Amino acid sequence: MAVLAALGVVLTVGLTSLLVAGHRSADPSVGSLSGASAPVVAPVAPVPQVSYAVTYELAGGAGALNVTYVAQGSGIAQVLETDTPWSVSLQRTGAQGAEQYVSLTAQNAGGGTLTCRIIVDGVVVSERSVSTPQGMVRCSKSLP
Repeated sequence: MAVLAALGVVLTVGLTSLLVAGHRSADPSVGSLSGASAPVVAPVAPVPQVSYAVTYELAGGAGALNVTYVAQGSGIAQVLETDTPWSVSLQRTGAQGAEQYVSLTAQNAGGGTLTCRIIVDGVVVSERSVSTPQGMVRCSKSLP
C-alpha cells in the first residue's frame, strides 16, 4: 500500500511539473510562479551621427614624401611621393560625442618650405611648416 501511495505522489508531482512547464512555454508573457513578471526591456535609441568635411593640403617645397593621413573610418592612408600643391578631401562620420582625430604628416622632399594644413567644414584647424630638407611636418586635431 505504501508503494502505491508513493507512486501516486510521484505521478502527481510529475504531472504538475509537466503542466507548469507546458503552460510557461505556451505563453512566455505569463509571470513566474512567485507572481513576478518578466523584466521589460526598453528599445535602445540609435546614437546620433555627426559628419565633418575634411580637406588635407600640402603646399610649397619641392614636393612631399611619405604623406600619411587619417582617412574615412579612421583608416590610415599613405602616398609615397607627390608633387605640391597636393590635397585630398573626404567625409568623416562618427557617433556624436565620440572624439574623432584628423592628422596629416609629410616629409619635405627637398628645398623650400613645406606647409601642411587641415580644413574641417571650411575652417583651418591645424597648420604647420618645415623648411629643413627631408624634415617632417605634422598637422593634427581632435574633433569633438
